[in-house]
Amino acid sequence: MKTYIHFLIAMGITLFIPSACTMQKTVDLLVYNANVYTVDASFSQCEAFAVDKGIFVSTGTTDQIRSKYKGLRELDLQRAPVYPAFNDAHAHFIQVAQGLRHVDLRGCLSIEEVIDRLQKHYQLYSPAFLVGDGWDQTLWENKVLPSNELLNRAFPDIPVYLRRVDFHALWVNDKAIELAGLRPGDSGIAPGEAIMTASGKFTGVFLENTYERINATIPSMTNSALTECILEAQELCFSYGLGSVSDAGLPLGQILLLDSLQKAGSLKIRTDVWMNPSEENFSRFIRPYRSDRLDVSAVKLYIDGALGSSGALLYEPYSDDPDNSGMQVTSDEFFTEVCQKALQGGFQVATHAIGDKGVGKVLDLYEPFLKPGNDLRWRIEHAQVVSPEDFKRFGTLAVVPSIQPTHATSDMGWAAQRLGPERVKGAYAFQDLINENGWAPFGTDAPVESINPLYTFFAAVSRMNRDFRPEGGWQPENAVSRENTLRGMTLWAAKGSFRETEKGSVESGKWADFVVWSDDLMTMSVEKMPETCCKMTFVAGEQVYP
Repeated sequence: MKTYIHFLIAMGITLFIPSACTMQKTVDLLVYNANVYTVDASFSQCEAFAVDKGIFVSTGTTDQIRSKYKGLRELDLQRAPVYPAFNDAHAHFIQVAQGLRHVDLRGCLSIEEVIDRLQKHYQLYSPAFLVGDGWDQTLWENKVLPSNELLNRAFPDIPVYLRRVDFHALWVNDKAIELAGLRPGDSGIAPGEAIMTASGKFTGVFLENTYERINATIPSMTNSALTECILEAQELCFSYGLGSVSDAGLPLGQILLLDSLQKAGSLKIRTDVWMNPSEENFSRFIRPYRSDRLDVSAVKLYIDGALGSSGALLYEPYSDDPDNSGMQVTSDEFFTEVCQKALQGGFQVATHAIGDKGVGKVLDLYEPFLKPGNDLRWRIEHAQVVSPEDFKRFGTLAVVPSIQPTHATSDMGWAAQRLGPERVKGAYAFQDLINENGWAPFGTDAPVESINPLYTFFAAVSRMNRDFRPEGGWQPENAVSRENTLRGMTLWAAKGSFRETEKGSVESGKWADFVVWSDDLMTMSVEKMPETCCKMTFVAGEQVYP
């Protein structure tokens, strides 16, 4: 009898051990001993999660996850902070890529410094033409828009194309004007789009549609060269913790190039593309196109220009330019026609509107299409200046305000001068905009600003620039909480493109896109934030940085 009992006990033990082992499921990746901000509905934190086939399968404590799962790869993060991968909800990814081959003019403090950078680039590469990005006359001692006299003297024989930091003003030499076929009195130049001298000659600065007309004459990159730049830009984005980026307005050829690169597996970053409102795009994309790496589900429109180049459309004239109220760059008729096509096709509409009249005009044009309680998520991009009576219309019409926190800290030095003390109170009012619908997607507008999302976080919560000025922040009543800033850069950014069920938080069933950070942005001092950095980036459970 004892022998039989011993036999049963022995059998029980041998049966129990394999049973316990089979309870541990093998997954591709197991992350534990971390400080994970899930950004779920309750903004909960956890210590560990399991990833399989590119999807989060479970979250919990380290003990819970390690008892249930065994990873083919396991990461002990030693309490490092983890966030959902950042999502830039308004950028120009292709322009960021192309800009890697242009002359960087950001931070130049004079025309002479601009010329110096161009000459150094020319001496190194001897190009047939020069393209530069990022000049900003508000940084110069004489803060007026430039003329091209020094450009002509330095480069008499090759065309030079220099885009202002907002990409709404183009400064060119006479050779570029000649190649574009422009002459004073040209009937195709809308009023205000060509800055002229007192004697009726071009100064070399052009705005909006005339800017685009000249811009179209710049020789295009070959697809192979552009591909090289795109993959380089992807690596830059991954190094900053970005798992998703938007591209706010592309022609068909560039959309198809992105699609081919992602289908080939070389472009792994998730891309939300908004198409230009061309017949070519609408013919190719009758309905939104969605894949796990590329979406084409929105159309991009413009209503006005930019505040920095005095093209933003205002109800009252600029305080520092009393003869100018900005300009409307798209007619009501064409705007309405595109909105009708978008509604019929199921596309979102995302419209650049910066001045208060520009914002009001877009709300007016949207209103016939937006029934009460709609969930179309039509967007106003930037919404930098909003009149007091228009704030509530965002909520009434369920229009999404898409905001870029670094614009406030870049523009604060001159915004009050341009707008006046009363009107500036409705400028860069991010928290007021968030209050209308309870959420808003955050972006950078890169390459207008750096595509680094760390600067987005810092500017949103501090309202200071990277020199920590002004102390206490500019218009600090519109600073955003850390929780909502993280939401804006992750879950709300995903929601802005109808992707909140697939990404934007660390939750079971969602794409396993996450980032490991060097220190905790949610608890550390504001002064230390700029010193932090991305340590690791994962997209679909794959480590893509470093």
